[in-house]
Amino acid sequence: MNLPHKAPIRFAQKVIEKKEDICIVSCTFPFIPTLAMISEAAAQSSAAFAQTQEVVIGFLISLKKIEKISEFTKQNYQIKIKKSFTFDTMTEYKFEVFDEKDICAKGELTIALKN
Repeated sequence: MNLPHKAPIRFAQKVIEKKEDICIVSCTFPFIPTLAMISEAAAQSSAAFAQTQEVVIGFLISLKKIEKISEFTKQNYQIKIKKSFTFDTMTEYKFEVFDEKDICAKGELTIALKN
């Protein structure tokens, strides 16, 4: 993944699976993550949809319906992110954070790409 983020705030590490509107990304945290870190990892995971290796700057515009379903107990999670809606340079995504097969958190976010 081509992200401008550096350690320790680069959480999204590798695209595990990529389909047209859904990607699964492995994320690693320097310690047990907070819900804010999980939300940032989901935003970083949206970069899996990039069509180019060139770094494109994106801005996290909104977070909504963020829900912690169970306690975070590990440093490694996977994020399933799905495109919901695109308008011009803004895209809304839905995401689920899971550990093995259990969903730990979910929510929605909007990213706007810089022209």
